[in-house]
Amino acid sequence: MSQLSHLADEICAGAEIYFTGRQGGQYSKTAFILCDDYTELASKLFLIEDDPNWSEEISGRFKGYRTILADVHGRPALETVAAEIGDLQSEMKTRRNRRNRFFHSAELLDLNITARMGVEAYCDLFRYCELLFADKWQRATAGARNLETLIILFKLELAAFSNPDITGRCGKILESWPRNGMSGRRSGVHQAAYPEDLHLRLCVIFGSNQLRDRLNQLLSEC
Repeated sequence: MSQLSHLADEICAGAEIYFTGRQGGQYSKTAFILCDDYTELASKLFLIEDDPNWSEEISGRFKGYRTILADVHGRPALETVAAEIGDLQSEMKTRRNRRNRFFHSAELLDLNITARMGVEAYCDLFRYCELLFADKWQRATAGARNLETLIILFKLELAAFSNPDITGRCGKILESWPRNGMSGRRSGVHQAAYPEDLHLRLCVIFGSNQLRDRLNQLLSEC
């Protein structure tokens, strides 16, 4: 199993956490912080794969977040996408500042992370990984549990901020999804009513590629 596959598994865990407490925002801050960590891990993994001599340390200390992002931005392999990488990293730096303020100031324990902030962070992370790892990222996501479906759900949520109709259309897909994906019976595995997050998680788990493709079709129509 490649290091990129391990990273995809970790990102899948963060996405699952977000969708577990999405409606009440119980885990929005946790998912946001994890997403920030994933941007650093993705950057380091790219640098290690691009240059085996690259080190995450300098003068016996770990490099800072901004230094690592600068190392990524300066790689010749990314020259053609340098502008987009720079735009994504600008947003990532702002999020790192917000994350650090939360950790280093007890006065910010009540810091709010809105749904939009979390969705935008994850969508930027997905695009960042696409640019860094190209086709290898697609293969890694395909092997990471339900990450492909979760990525589509994030993109649908992002699109819904400007087109609220998408939420209802996505809801109709989930509302009609069989409770037991194996048998198609209306009663069984899903012991939760739509639109609770538990129902969504079970749909994702048992929906397999069929649910992924239905949601992706909706995304393509947006």
